[in-house]
Amino acid sequence: MKMCIQLFWLGVLCLPVTVAAEPATSRLETVPIPEVPRPDYLASYVDSTFGAIVTRITGEPGSVIRNINGHWSDVARHLYSKTAAWNCDQSLLLLARHHGFPSLIFLDGSTYQPLFGRNGGPGIELRWHPQKPDEMVYVGGNTIGFWNVRQNTTQTIATFPDYSDCYIGPWEGNLSQDGSRVVLVGKKQEKPVAFAYDLIAKRQYPDLSLNGLTLDWASVSASGKYIVVNGQINGKNGDQTQVYDLEGRAVGELWAEYGRPSHYDLALDENGDDVAVGVSKSKPDDGRVIKRRLSDGRVTVLTPGGYASHTSTRNVKRPGWAFVTYQHRGPTWPPFWDEVIAVKLDGSMAIERIAHLHTADTDYLSAAVAVPSPDGQRVLWASNWNAVTGRPVAAYVARLKPKLKNTKKNTK
Repeated sequence: MKMCIQLFWLGVLCLPVTVAAEPATSRLETVPIPEVPRPDYLASYVDSTFGAIVTRITGEPGSVIRNINGHWSDVARHLYSKTAAWNCDQSLLLLARHHGFPSLIFLDGSTYQPLFGRNGGPGIELRWHPQKPDEMVYVGGNTIGFWNVRQNTTQTIATFPDYSDCYIGPWEGNLSQDGSRVVLVGKKQEKPVAFAYDLIAKRQYPDLSLNGLTLDWASVSASGKYIVVNGQINGKNGDQTQVYDLEGRAVGELWAEYGRPSHYDLALDENGDDVAVGVSKSKPDDGRVIKRRLSDGRVTVLTPGGYASHTSTRNVKRPGWAFVTYQHRGPTWPPFWDEVIAVKLDGSMAIERIAHLHTADTDYLSAAVAVPSPDGQRVLWASNWNAVTGRPVAAYVARLKPKLKNTKKNTK
């Protein structure tokens, strides 16, 4: 049975769409990628396969950005899958990769109306604070501090005189879920080091020497108890992981396999254990999403098929799930093609298929790298809407499990 609905979203009229009465959100069959016209700015449609409401939240290149002295670029999107886009109370949404003026665009977290812009922020790296909705943590040079994004003011937390070139990761690190701890990567006497820092106790933990490895990134774990280091660690394979405690002592064995997992995020699972969640790029679970416990490296396979791209666990207020981007478009590695799905972390293989991405992976900037809202009810991704040129790249948000209703035609 099919039903035709007329959807009105944020006061914007959308064209009628035909949707399945029972969206295939949890079924595992392969479904074709539907052809859907690119929606207008702030217009919405219902994903005909999975039933999510999808809204385009960035404008046409060259058009004026409402409420902001600037124009939309042909690249207007969020940063990365494991860099939170929404602040902790979801009142703000940051588009941190805008190739125009201003470079940072802050939207209303619910309506997606532009609120204000900043042409860059303090430092070189920014992360939303998990507990303070108006503040981001910034790092640059040898300084870490708070940036109030609404007032555009900064507060220095600490300066490390013996260090230089400090990063959060770089680029792929996060704070602990309570916002108390972070791992900084930098140089000390020109030698690469990492160390954990407690933002509340103002305590610096011992240096962890990074000599002898090619670092990709380092981060504190979700609980704040561990340091996770990813890179080429033993000089042979790449994309390996070693876990340490805050004092720099190794925890468990090196995860020596290539990318097991890869493109992963850190989370607390249903048991409260620190885990890494991402795609495995080695046997015996190549292509599957796995979780790996930080304390002992134990692996649990979470998906029955497909070949995942990026994983995000920024849904900290909906624990027990991860959001996974499937950039692959077939015909191999079924059943998830050009999709974003939610995956349950308990090993039950439970999933929620959310929406098709409609993006051709032509270069780094066109990668979808989906990231959820803190409550896990929305997910943001980037898409060039299958453009052969790869541009423009815009930002889209899907709302999970919409309540679909028949409505009369809007005559406004």
